[in-house]
Amino acid sequence: MKKLLFALVLMLSLNACFQDSDINIDPNRSTTVDPSLLFAGAATNLSLLRVAELTWPVALGSQMWASGGRWGLSQANYDQTRIRSAWGKTYTDILKNLNVAQELLETSAAPNNNSIAQIKILKAFTFSQTTFLWGDIPFSEAATGKVDFPKFDPQVDVLNGCVKLLNEAIASIDEKGKGIIAPNDLYYAGDMAKWKKFANSLKLRILFAMVDSDPSKGSEIGAIVAANSAISSLADNMQFKYFNQPGRQNPRFSFTAIFRGGVQSDWYCSKPVYDMLVELKDPRVPYFFQVGPAAAPNEFIALTSTENFTTKSSLVHLNLLKPDLPEVSFSYSEQLLFEAEAIARGFAPGGFDAATTRLKKGVEESLKSFGVPAAEATTYANSLPALTSANFKKVIAQQQYLDLFMRPVEGWTQNRRSGDAANEIPKLATPPAAPVQGLFRRVLYRNEEVNSNPNTPKGVNIDTPMWFDK
Repeated sequence: MKKLLFALVLMLSLNACFQDSDINIDPNRSTTVDPSLLFAGAATNLSLLRVAELTWPVALGSQMWASGGRWGLSQANYDQTRIRSAWGKTYTDILKNLNVAQELLETSAAPNNNSIAQIKILKAFTFSQTTFLWGDIPFSEAATGKVDFPKFDPQVDVLNGCVKLLNEAIASIDEKGKGIIAPNDLYYAGDMAKWKKFANSLKLRILFAMVDSDPSKGSEIGAIVAANSAISSLADNMQFKYFNQPGRQNPRFSFTAIFRGGVQSDWYCSKPVYDMLVELKDPRVPYFFQVGPAAAPNEFIALTSTENFTTKSSLVHLNLLKPDLPEVSFSYSEQLLFEAEAIARGFAPGGFDAATTRLKKGVEESLKSFGVPAAEATTYANSLPALTSANFKKVIAQQQYLDLFMRPVEGWTQNRRSGDAANEIPKLATPPAAPVQGLFRRVLYRNEEVNSNPNTPKGVNIDTPMWFDK
């Protein structure tokens, strides 16, 4: 025992002696960090998070996709492992890198305002995504390296903080100047005009999530739409590109290729999505789903909340798991459908005729993005009913939800904000054997955070509503 105590004292003494010494410093290690490299690393991790860790629990828990496991709609299969990974990556690999990059730029001899703006926009994107998943989160004291136990800011403060970050970025952008450029800007290759458009579109998404709880946001929504300052074409899409090259492939494809031999056998056709497509006579059915290996041609069979899959069960289409499929953060179709909603709700001028025009164009662009031929997409979009005061909420919400089929975080947020709990679109039911009685409203804080940070909110469950969807 004495020998053990002596060894511990010696170890601590040596540690104290060498902590201020340069004896273990590698003389070849760089002592400076390029902010643009930190930005690229954060962007890469954010995209990987969106197409990997967050896809499974969010798509399955929100019933956008169905599971190949015991339950067809697997709210009952809450996946704590991937959620723990997502929380850690968000704060360690994304926000910490962005904070360090911003601090380096702001304290440099000649701060680059465009680069700082790009960082603020990506931070607002990350924080808004995180609060839509968890609710109250560390924001004002997050990932600074200066606070051991960061406080959890209320969701309304986080969302207002994201809008503030975006306003600061938009005001400081010089569209003709340079910021972080290719190859480290993996979204827009340094095109600041496009960054500014994305910032306005992201601001619109956040404001729409807030407006039912805070009606004052309607005027801000109207100002963005009236100014025509947001994403306005396919070329403006905010997306992270993947390539059909080893090491550069979409992670969803890589998972299927490595662990399933290229055979899609994990993600199945969800009945709420399928029923909506059938109700609307929507041509996206064979583009969203593929028939099961034992099914007849065009025999689409969706899983309910009580069914296990069979060889006839329809699956999420393999074309949506292609190696070069980009991760889309914001699309032209999403923007058009937001504009249709803004006009129909009276936040922006134009009336129902203008709202209908935006709706049809948004649906057309959405269909084409999933592979529907252009002529068929145009014909279907033109067949949609004209918007009226009686139908606009349902018609627009249905199309917004379907447009986000491959973007589960945004699709789940859209579903929760589409109406009160009894009138959400689509209307979901809690699957049997789910761990709670209510619907899936949030993901849970990881156990490590709960056990180590005393500021972590207590008494929340996966069916506890958030501020924005009450």
